Amino acid sequence: MAFAIFDIETRIDKHLLNQVWYDGQGLSDEQAFDRHRDELQRRRGSDFFPPSLHVPISIAVGFAGDDHVLRSVESLSLSDYTEEKLVREFWTRAEKFAGTLITFNGRRFDFPVLELAALRYGIGAPAHFADASLARYRYSSERHIDLYDYLSNHGAIAIAGGINLLLKMIGLPGKQGIDGSKVQEYFEAGRLDEIHRYCRSDVVQTYFLFVRAELMRGRLDEDAYRFASQASAHFLLDETVFGSPQNRNQDGGSNV
Repeated sequence: MAFAIFDIETRIDKHLLNQVWYDGQGLSDEQAFDRHRDELQRRRGSDFFPPSLHVPISIAVGFAGDDHVLRSVESLSLSDYTEEKLVREFWTRAEKFAGTLITFNGRRFDFPVLELAALRYGIGAPAHFADASLARYRYSSERHIDLYDYLSNHGAIAIAGGINLLLKMIGLPGKQGIDGSKVQEYFEAGRLDEIHRYCRSDVVQTYFLFVRAELMRGRLDEDAYRFASQASAHFLLDETVFGSPQNRNQDGGSNV
């Protein structure tokens, strides 16, 4: 069984937000965005926008073989980049991929955003949306494993600190310099390359969280886990993923 670990980064569709929430009020898209963010903060104590307003701007994928060794990590559609091309490439690959998809919080965010993007751009994904699709069935790990959903006992608890806590718990760098809350700011500043790199770094670290969970679940014994993690450790030293050495743990994550 092969595995594809993926992560997305997104921007907010400010024009759609303005059309739906503030139609006829004479607000610019930027004013609508600021007002809605303030309203979310006031009502919920968080300015995180609902998935329906997110548009994918970066998707990174890592591939691991049936030995669980990470073979590659790449950002999709870097050549002749457009947001639509990015989403189309994801769904083309996902439809053809016969293994298991690995995410962190993908059931509540990444997949809903990508599904709505397929609706937005008119993209067919019949295997994913089939009535018998295991990718959309919460309690099957055959097609999709959402590590957050699994480690939170399918929502029975909230993992305070999120993925950053879990990564640091197992000796990984965790979030360094940029996190999801800064992606909109980086996007508007034209810093898309840095967003792509950040997305790749999330994929690499999600991979190591995945193999640790596989050890915990008994899907890997200690020897197989050690082999997979050591054979994949060079990705933690890759400057195309993590940037300069000061952005990493000094030991390069060798304690995973």
